[in-house]
Formats: sequence, C-alpha cells, structure tokens
Amino acid sequence: MARYLNEAQAAADGFTITHEPDRSRYAITASGPDGGRVVGEAHYTLRGDDVIDFDHTVVVPELRGTGLSGLLANRAVTGEAVGQRRVEASCSFIDGYLQRHPELLGTSEES
Repeated sequence: MARYLNEAQAAADGFTITHEPDRSRYAITASGPDGGRVVGEAHYTLRGDDVIDFDHTVVVPELRGTGLSGLLANRAVTGEAVGQRRVEASCSFIDGYLQRHPELLGTSEES
C-alpha cells in the first residue's frame, strides 16, 4: 500500500482534494472510469463569521494508513474555508491532528 507524504504524490495516483463549500466539506476523490468517487471527507460547520468547527472526518477503510487522512486534515485546517476564523475541532481526528501540528493554528486557538 502506498504512503502519501504530500498532495503531489497522491495526485500522481489519482487522488485529489477539493473544497466543496456547498456541502461544507473538503473531499478526497479517487479518479476512475466513472469520473471518480469520494473516498474521504472532512466536514465543517460555520458558526457565524468567527468560528469554523470540523465535526466529522472519514476515509474509506481500504485507504486508511496511507497518509490521505493527514493530507485531508492539513488541507481542511489551512484551506480557504478557515480564512480568519478560529478553528474548533469537535472531530477527534482533526483535534488530534491539530495537537500534533499546533503551528497550523497560527494565531487562532483551538477550543
């Protein structure tokens, strides 16, 4: 099983991470003959203009342990949906990711 350390490596194998603001999520899509399928997501809820709460993250079981979850978490907490908002993580995966990478919070504080 491949281990992805960055989005370029994942993209070379047909995985892309995109922001889907209409669904309040960042999604990992695996390319395929049918146009691709979503194999992971990091869902968020906006709380006014000041807070974004990442409340659910999942990657399909067969891709766990590949590093895709970490790439998804990184894109989510550094993506355009965050902007100037304070990041909260009611999702235990995102919470753990932020604890391992506190530099990603910048001046924000996790609640």
